[in-house]
Amino acid sequence: MIDLLAMIVLAEVLGLFCLPLTFSVFRHLPDRGWAFSKGLAIALLTFCAWFPLMVVRALPYTQMFLIVEVLVLAICSIPGLLKMRGEIGRFVKTQWPYVVASEVVFIGMVLGLGWIRGYGPDIRSYEMFMDGGFLASIMRSEHLPPSDMWYSGSSINYYYYGHFTVATLAKLLGQVPAVAFNTGFCLLFGVCAANLFGVASNIVAWSKGLRARRDAALVADGGEQSEQAYPLSQAILYGGASVASGLVLGNLAAFVQWWFDSHAGRVYDWFSPSRVIGKTINEFPAFSYLLDDFHAHVLTYSFTFMAIGLAFSLLLAPAGKGLDLFGQGIARIATIGVTALVVGSLFVMNGWDYPTYMGLVIVCIAWQQWRVYEHRWRWLLLLDIFAAAGTLVALSFLLFLPFYMGFISPSQGIGIVSPGQRSPLWDEVLIFGLQAFVFLSLLICGYYRLIGARLRAAREARAEGVVAADWNPAWIVLGAVVVLGIIVAIITPEWRTFLISLALTALAIYLAFKVSDDLGHMFALWLGALALLLIAGCEVVFLRDVFADSYPRMNSVFKFYFQSWGLLALASGTGLFYIRETLAYWSKHVRQPAWLKSSAQGVWYLGLVVLVVMAMAYPLVAPYARYVQSKPLTGALYLQHTLNLDGMEYLKTSSPGDKGDYEAIHWLNAHVSGTPVIVEALGDDYSKFARVSALTGLPTLMGWVGHEYQWRVNWLRNPVNAEDFQQRQTDIKTIYTSSDNAQVQSLLKHYQVTYLYVGEMEREAYAPSDLQRFSSFMDIAYQADGVTIYKVR
Repeated sequence: MIDLLAMIVLAEVLGLFCLPLTFSVFRHLPDRGWAFSKGLAIALLTFCAWFPLMVVRALPYTQMFLIVEVLVLAICSIPGLLKMRGEIGRFVKTQWPYVVASEVVFIGMVLGLGWIRGYGPDIRSYEMFMDGGFLASIMRSEHLPPSDMWYSGSSINYYYYGHFTVATLAKLLGQVPAVAFNTGFCLLFGVCAANLFGVASNIVAWSKGLRARRDAALVADGGEQSEQAYPLSQAILYGGASVASGLVLGNLAAFVQWWFDSHAGRVYDWFSPSRVIGKTINEFPAFSYLLDDFHAHVLTYSFTFMAIGLAFSLLLAPAGKGLDLFGQGIARIATIGVTALVVGSLFVMNGWDYPTYMGLVIVCIAWQQWRVYEHRWRWLLLLDIFAAAGTLVALSFLLFLPFYMGFISPSQGIGIVSPGQRSPLWDEVLIFGLQAFVFLSLLICGYYRLIGARLRAAREARAEGVVAADWNPAWIVLGAVVVLGIIVAIITPEWRTFLISLALTALAIYLAFKVSDDLGHMFALWLGALALLLIAGCEVVFLRDVFADSYPRMNSVFKFYFQSWGLLALASGTGLFYIRETLAYWSKHVRQPAWLKSSAQGVWYLGLVVLVVMAMAYPLVAPYARYVQSKPLTGALYLQHTLNLDGMEYLKTSSPGDKGDYEAIHWLNAHVSGTPVIVEALGDDYSKFARVSALTGLPTLMGWVGHEYQWRVNWLRNPVNAEDFQQRQTDIKTIYTSSDNAQVQSLLKHYQVTYLYVGEMEREAYAPSDLQRFSSFMDIAYQADGVTIYKVR
């Protein structure tokens, strides 16, 4: 656990040095970006290491290189710290409850997940060998781009930047990959929580500040405010609710699964709630972090909320046309650069996220310019929007151009969803039930407030002798469209999810325009609308990949629903503030019986509590089911904490063969530097095969064939590449089984092999071949516990 504390300290120190930049870039937010400081520091450190290493390939990716980089960044930040120490000090003094809360969220979530992982930090099963292999190969690579541990001679053709982020932090601290796999993952979980907490708190604090300024008539709407004008401490509750919804709570399917398992006397099936819709994956964050899913989409999740925070900050900019939106002088350069870096990094972490959040940023830029132009159309307005958004998009690509130059996307175009493949509405309820309930309540409250305001205005007008309509025709049309959509959805089940999601999206966007004077409220509605739009989109189109024929929508639903979960978590967490505000207004101003008001509110709160309790089933029950063990003789169930986060430690006690592999892998990591090629047995995906390369980062001829095919499907369209891909599989078998030593030596030379591994799995896979014959023409570099590692002479 000391390694985990080291990660926390590193993040805190980096965040402290990054505060001047954070306060400048997030200057329009109530918290000036305090909650984002650690995430921004990590993003900046990662890019400042990655970019020069990719441009100047001779530079060494070493601990000393990173230490020098940190020292340079620290020196550059000192003038800013000295200049802004008074401003930072005043913020901490006036907003100390929020500062403390954000730190508690960050540290608490890191330590909480770290403690849970301590019950089973193993790097095994599922796709952990793949992700652990990426991490190990990156940390082992002396230069960039990092070598592919499962296809020697090639670099990783995957979205590896999130893995590189963890690798950089671990290399800086001197942690080994097997430990960094857990400490880095837990750290990013805390960063994710802090960023999510920051976005939600800023939205609510801005709206609360707006109401306070209106009531007190401090300044005109949209003007610059002092820290005291933003009650961040009063927004902590809603930030916490968003964190709970986005990271802790499970879906309603998890409760249904628990209900049936408990009544049947079975151990809870914690995995099934991530497979609700047929032939798709419906992961939600609580499941992903419990699984320790070190995948691209989970690593990116931490930084998507920082991108949302940047979008909200740009939306709040009180002035500035075109590029002036980003500020003046150094502030402009910093804001453009950081925004392009953060949003641009989303693609190289996980390509699915970039369009969503860059689109959100562009919408915020467009609305900010519309406000600056006082809601009047001008051709110059369009030009300024294009200048600001175009510059940001172009720079987001240019900053990561070295990645694009060597990356071949596995995407194969867009497909159309057939009616039989669409999602049943009930499945959507099982996945998003709690968030949908809150967001739908937010829409109803917004619609109610609009109608109430219109009716009051009409009564006041009639009192003054002016004829005014009670209803806005646009409301009638919108209501009719929503009702018609629901009717059609009832008649045609295969269109229900699409039509209802689209109708609610339209309603959310309409209401957002109507509350545009409150940018916090409008932004919350935008986030919910974007989530629903992604869900609706998955009902009509999908991105084609290697699974297009058998599981066409699997990855599209998987990746976009994961985004929708986070967006709805923010929209519902912050939406609680606007809902409570509406309920308070209704209780105070609407002329209806008190018993009716209290009963209606009681029913709503009861529904919310029931759904929250159901969503709590997963965090309360799933961790035990995930890590529970059974005694071999008695079958008694028990939990055992390992008190460490070493992902390889389990190999010591699993079996004699595993112990032999543990010692051999440990020897390779301790005595072999660089990326020499090693040959090991080839076997099925999702098995124990290829674990030597995965746990050492040493490139082998071929690892999990199916995964390499997924990553390289378009690369394999080249006949030469396809032939090499197939030949490697044959050649590995030949190396282990051929009695022709000259042929084996020729193959070893062809693939530039340095080491050949013979362990229990090799003996099982290539029995009855004589695997001791290699000593006649190779040196024995290591031999112990049933494992022999040969070295080419």
